[in-house]
Amino acid sequence: MQPSLTINQDAPKAAPRSGRLLAVAYCCDPYQSMESRVGWQRVMQAARNHQVWVLHSGRTPSETLTKYAADEQPQSRIHFVAVPNCWLGSACDETFDLFWQRYRLWQRQALRVARQLHRKHHFHLVHQINFCSFREPGETWRLGIPFVWGPIGGTHNLPARFLSQCDLMGGTREVTRAVVNWWQLNISRRIRRAASSATTVFAASHAAQRDLSRHLGIEAKVMLETGIGAPLAERREPPTGDRPMRLLWAGRQRTWKGLPLLTRAIAKLPKDFNYELTVLGVGQSHDGWRRQAERLGVADRIRWVGWPEYADTLPYYSWADAFMFTSLRDTSGTGLLESLAAGTPIIGLDHQGAADIMSPDSAMQIAVRSPAQVAEDMAAAIVTLGSDPGLWIQKSLASQERANQFQWSVLAARMEKEYQRVLATVPAHDTVPLVQPATKHAVESLTSHLLASTTR
Repeated sequence: MQPSLTINQDAPKAAPRSGRLLAVAYCCDPYQSMESRVGWQRVMQAARNHQVWVLHSGRTPSETLTKYAADEQPQSRIHFVAVPNCWLGSACDETFDLFWQRYRLWQRQALRVARQLHRKHHFHLVHQINFCSFREPGETWRLGIPFVWGPIGGTHNLPARFLSQCDLMGGTREVTRAVVNWWQLNISRRIRRAASSATTVFAASHAAQRDLSRHLGIEAKVMLETGIGAPLAERREPPTGDRPMRLLWAGRQRTWKGLPLLTRAIAKLPKDFNYELTVLGVGQSHDGWRRQAERLGVADRIRWVGWPEYADTLPYYSWADAFMFTSLRDTSGTGLLESLAAGTPIIGLDHQGAADIMSPDSAMQIAVRSPAQVAEDMAAAIVTLGSDPGLWIQKSLASQERANQFQWSVLAARMEKEYQRVLATVPAHDTVPLVQPATKHAVESLTSHLLASTTR
């Protein structure tokens, strides 16, 4: 009789390690665009445990970013390296139509710098952080070291039934984009090689995960590409009959953002239903959308604010009684997270990345079948939420609970788990134990150890 196999459940696990990480973050700044804030957060979270070199576009000087990092996280071991574009990339006007060409040329420059740095520092892994779109994987997967890509999205297309909501130029653009998406997902050799070379690919949503599996044959892990800080703690008060119900919409004023669906919905509200709508954003569709609101007779209920600085937008989420989400294609939606953090219930289209953020407890989820159906259902949801204080309170409290799942600290812990999985394949003598130094002396000792290892 053969002896039974006994597994020691108490066997020690491999100790966490601190390694050398190369991060490619074209946009990286805590005070600029959403992509810049995402790049900044990913980098700063990684720098809590690892020595990080950051390749960035140089829009914000490296010296300034270094100061920001020191102020925010004094113990971080982080090096910002600005990568100037080549002469052709610099000559391209940074318009919407030419951005991806410029960005592609910048990625080639970034690879040259990455190779120089890698010869000197011997990185353990490289992380392509932003932009989050799948269409540009960068070039650093060619370094021959573990490559982490994402989270990525951009695979979603505008639903064909909603092309009627687009103007001629916008509709043409969406059809063209869908064709380009198909070609890049199915034909582009570089994207397929990058995906197959990646140690790990993170998809920004379950919808993107399905697209990547179907077209590229890879099994991506799902993680939202953006995040938030800690939710507000105070309890919110529900809308009451002595003031209008406050609706908030925020985003770029472009065809695919779908604001006309909301203006059609509020035109269907009962005449005695008191409400006001605040719109944050700017864009090419602004004039056309304002004319539509005038034709529908709701222009006097809409306040067009423009696009303030990021910090100045946050009070609007606490002001609102409901955040209205109408995007017809979006990887996710930072506004959704800001509303959850503020305890503001969402009324939004239940598809693509938004479906991963909203939950039945925190949102009024609107099915996406036809423009007429969306307008009818959205109007009904506004009335229901605005007329039932008990329901509003339940969803407000659930919103803050839901927001906890998307805190940067939670997302960083998941990313760190992946980093540790990669570092577990590196010889132990080439990394150092991951510790949280409690004194300045311990910080200096650990830094010296890391720096010494980079020159071996």
